[in-house]
Amino acid sequence: MNIVTRNHLERWADTTFSKSTLPHLVSRLIRATTPPSTKLNMSWGNSTYIRGWDGIVSCKEERAYVPLGISSWELGTAANCKEKADSDYEKRKNNPRGVDPQNATFVFVTPRLWTKKTEWIAAKKAEGHWKDVVAYDAIDLEQWLDSAPAVDRWLASEKGIEACPFEGVMTTDEFWNEWSTSLSIILTSECVTAGRELEINQLRSMLQDKPTIKGIRAPSSNEALAFIVAAMRSQQDETTDRFHAQTLIIDSEANFRAITINSNHPLVIIPRFYNAQPLYAAVSKGHHVLVPLGANDSFNLETIELPSLKHHPLVNALEACNIPWEKAMRLLKEAAYNITRLKRLLGFPDLVPKWSKREDIREIIPALLLGKWNENFGGDVLLVEKLSQKKYSDYLTILNKWKSLDEPPITQIGKSWQINAPFELWNNLVALLTKEDIECLQSSLFLAYQHESTEQEDATPSAGNSNHTFSQGARKGLAQSLVLLAIQQNNKLNIDNPQTLVNKLVRELLWEASPQAWISMEDKLPLLAEAAPEIFLNAVLHSLEQDVPEILEMFCEGDDYIGKTSYHVGLLWAIEQLAWLPQYILKSSLILLKLARLDPGGNSHNRPINSLQEIFKPWHYQTLTTFKDRMTVLSKIAQKEKESGWNLLTALLPPNNDIAHSTYKMKWRTFETNTSLTYSGLEVSNTYAAILDLLFELFDDNEEKFAQMIQKVPVLPAAQRKKLIDWAYQVYPNVKHEKALAWETIREILHHHRSYPDTDWALSEDKLAPLEDLYNRLRPQNVIRQYLWLFNEQWPKIPEGIQDKSNEDEEAERIFASKRSDALTSILTQVDLDEVMALRTLIEAPETLGSTLASIINDQEEVIKICQCLNDSPQSSHFIRAFIAEKLNTHGFDWLKALFEELHEKKFCPQALSNLLLASSPPKQQLWDFIDSLEPEIQKQYWLYVVSNFNHLSNEERVLGNEMLMKVGRYSAVIRNIWFYLAIMPSELLVDVLWKINDQEDNRDIFPKEHHITDIIEELSKRTDVDRETLKKLEIKYLSSINDDSGRGSKILQEELAQQPNFFVEVLTWIYPPQDERLQEDERAGLSTQALCNRSQRAYHLLQSWNKIPGMSEDNSINGETLHNWIQQARTLAETASRLDIADEEIGQLLARYPENSPLWPAVEVFRIIDDINSESMKEGYRIGLFNKRGFSTRSPYEGGTIEREKADYFKNLEEEFRFEFPNVARIFKDLKEGYLSDAQRMDEEAERVKLDF
Repeated sequence: MNIVTRNHLERWADTTFSKSTLPHLVSRLIRATTPPSTKLNMSWGNSTYIRGWDGIVSCKEERAYVPLGISSWELGTAANCKEKADSDYEKRKNNPRGVDPQNATFVFVTPRLWTKKTEWIAAKKAEGHWKDVVAYDAIDLEQWLDSAPAVDRWLASEKGIEACPFEGVMTTDEFWNEWSTSLSIILTSECVTAGRELEINQLRSMLQDKPTIKGIRAPSSNEALAFIVAAMRSQQDETTDRFHAQTLIIDSEANFRAITINSNHPLVIIPRFYNAQPLYAAVSKGHHVLVPLGANDSFNLETIELPSLKHHPLVNALEACNIPWEKAMRLLKEAAYNITRLKRLLGFPDLVPKWSKREDIREIIPALLLGKWNENFGGDVLLVEKLSQKKYSDYLTILNKWKSLDEPPITQIGKSWQINAPFELWNNLVALLTKEDIECLQSSLFLAYQHESTEQEDATPSAGNSNHTFSQGARKGLAQSLVLLAIQQNNKLNIDNPQTLVNKLVRELLWEASPQAWISMEDKLPLLAEAAPEIFLNAVLHSLEQDVPEILEMFCEGDDYIGKTSYHVGLLWAIEQLAWLPQYILKSSLILLKLARLDPGGNSHNRPINSLQEIFKPWHYQTLTTFKDRMTVLSKIAQKEKESGWNLLTALLPPNNDIAHSTYKMKWRTFETNTSLTYSGLEVSNTYAAILDLLFELFDDNEEKFAQMIQKVPVLPAAQRKKLIDWAYQVYPNVKHEKALAWETIREILHHHRSYPDTDWALSEDKLAPLEDLYNRLRPQNVIRQYLWLFNEQWPKIPEGIQDKSNEDEEAERIFASKRSDALTSILTQVDLDEVMALRTLIEAPETLGSTLASIINDQEEVIKICQCLNDSPQSSHFIRAFIAEKLNTHGFDWLKALFEELHEKKFCPQALSNLLLASSPPKQQLWDFIDSLEPEIQKQYWLYVVSNFNHLSNEERVLGNEMLMKVGRYSAVIRNIWFYLAIMPSELLVDVLWKINDQEDNRDIFPKEHHITDIIEELSKRTDVDRETLKKLEIKYLSSINDDSGRGSKILQEELAQQPNFFVEVLTWIYPPQDERLQEDERAGLSTQALCNRSQRAYHLLQSWNKIPGMSEDNSINGETLHNWIQQARTLAETASRLDIADEEIGQLLARYPENSPLWPAVEVFRIIDDINSESMKEGYRIGLFNKRGFSTRSPYEGGTIEREKADYFKNLEEEFRFEFPNVARIFKDLKEGYLSDAQRMDEEAERVKLDF
């Protein structure tokens, strides 16, 4: 029986809704009553006003209402049916828009009753213009709807139809609108399909296959139904449109039977009742049946099991629903990624879980109190037994019942257990708590926290650990329970004032706690602080008031496997979270400021001062405290801790880092509080003004602090900038400017802004004028202090700036030279030459002073006097070398030789004379010829300190220069130098330097990189004048450098190993002791411990980098006979050397290095060898090699074991392929498969723990 009748359709035709919805109706009817191969092009909604055919259909089968072949459709709702039909007919007759009328049927559809329809059809057919002519009116549509119940039910709910739908039957559109819509939010399909792409594809493929019954299982049957609809909505295509046109959701068996029996076309039926008997009859009628199942529903047919929703796509989906990221994260963890629970948290109307009304609900109270635990830990099991008053095995039976329910209150992940939705669960069950429960919680807390040694959540305690070792999870769970107990309303509880009780418990844990206790509780401190904020803050303050605060031990760094680490981050997080609430911000901030003063520093970015900056950052403050109160807090803490307070306040002024970081937030006390703050520009400006006032109050006429304030002038907003400059004019006379710090600061500001006047940040000249005036007032009286800055850097910041960027470098150098010359001339009018020379040890760029002085001083006696500086050490001779170089540039090499002779006569020492010659840079052959004529000590000093840059010299001179460096032992310099010119260097030099480099005692040169060594050896290997034995020894010496990462590898040694089994066994003897210990003493005779160690390390590198399998050609093909003979010889020799097992293992690892990306993989010859020999050690080596070559992987903490499952599938395929041909090798593949599956499960469990962990 139809829901929508012709009367409904006729009334609907008079509404405005019909024009846009009629095409949608017709398209659904076509999809519901034609085969999947039908092609349909029909638009509706706003698209109905686009010119062209209303629809074109291609159907390969004759159906009652859809013609065979091409049919072109026109639709109309006009009151005069004939007039509209004639108009459309003539229009398409004159312009068929690409359709061939002789091969197409013209179809006209109206939702009105058309009494003359038959006559019109006959007249048009008589014209013979179209292959056929068809018209449908309200009567035809009523009959068509009768054969398409899903479309009939859908249309009944459309606007303007005014039909009354059958009770207990829904369309997918109705269900989705109800399921996804609340007063404040509309969920998207991705909210229930996130991370379920595989299951979506399975569902869609099943619907395109032959009719069947398929179960879809989710945590609840309603979620499974939502997934079915969302999965089909996730892709907009023909399959989706056909699904919606054919699908009905049916609540009762009676409706199910009536619809399936009376429908002549295939449907997709989703039953919401639990009797499976009628389902088979539906399939026999050609209908698909999808059964939504909850976690505990029994179903004996094929089922699509939905995995838990994936973190990242679900967070993205919620953000697309306008839920802030932070809120989405918080809600997902509380909902335990259960969509039904999440909807409840989002305000959807929903009942609490059915199990919450069960009479045996108190069975989960022990789990509620503990929160989480791990069965691997004896202490955790003891806690469960203590809280439940049952043996663990007995209580486990109870838990297994509760974990299988829809929206279960508890989850098991591997050996870990934890309650779901703690906030909601505590609210629902807190009234059931008794005083005995609270006493058990109290005693369990102290039992767990008395044991400071803890293990990781997923770890298995070592054999040496006590049976009462407690997991981190259990201790966190107990602390979480304290929080959730403390925030309960008194009228819900059977105890008085829960906060007072929790305060007492936390105080016993923290008051005068030992350093070890603070450290052991580090990651629990945020929860303990949230449980009892005042008690926690008082305990920290009390510790800080001691002469040696126990709590500071948390900041002491120790070594672990990733470097330096400390244990204070949890403490900072605990304090940060309390600062969010106005009632705790003052004490929290004062503690952080005290800690900032006492902080010893370290590698971690998490420092107390950084926490404070984030809490009070003007444009991103992290607290719910008002502006007025924030400024009051800053004032109070700065007065109490003046130096730290000053540092904090100046750090809060711009530029106060362009990056902001969120501080730690409470998990439960602010669970329903919006902590996503908005920030106004006015408030930021007011904050800067208030901070300036606080700094003015704290200022103590300190020169460094005054310079700090001046530095802030250009980055402040205009009003605050003027305020700061006015203040500076008032106080600068009171400051003792002994270091001229503020003057230097202003000079840098003037230079910066005048050098880039066109940038948007540059201050204009009128705004720079007050600073320049202050700059002139602060100018030092001492002439040296006035000009010293010119010689402190190569590119000094001049107050005039440098604006000409077209020739910036040359222009700048000209300006600097002129200013330095003028400055030095002025200095020399007031001080003598000795004082000027003394400046070389006080300035940052003494070479600028040397070159400038050379342009001024011409008197030979003064030159000789300055040459006294040649006695400076070579590392400190920049001043005198620059002086000499400038003179040399002006007067030429003859001047240098004359000066050398004069100084030599004056008995200058060899080092001083060498420094004179070193000033001639870059060196030239003319200089080297002169040096060659000098006494040996001068030559030695020169070659020891000359800069080894020989780029400008000839090839012969480069060789000579490097040979001279070799004579004085500068082997590192030689290697780094010759690397640029390997082709021209004699082999003897290359070999010599490689042998000697490790003997270098002088470390003034940078040690060469590994690629330098590798490239030299590679060059030598190409030469005919270097014998193979020399190359072999060099490769042994540098095995750690010429590894596979270099791309070269130890070619000679690998060839030796692949060709000489005896060399392979010899290398084994360098690493591994013999199984017969009696042989070891003779083998090690005459070798020191260090020599044995060095040899062992090199041999290890060789075997690890060896990938040239004996008998393997360049194309990766393997000569099985060659490989077999090599292995047999190697095994025989290894057995003689008492090392057969380790030889087999190393051979196995070598065989595993066969390239799996080779076209010849799988390597059958390798498999045959391993299978035939069937050595346990060789098989284990092959397994280890295959495992190790896959390296390590990184992933999102929420990703789980996807990578491991892919590897398991790879080895599963290999196992199945070779289980009969090479069963021993197949067993290796099976072991690897099982290992990766185990790892995948472990990674899945860890991902689930991370998802649910607060």
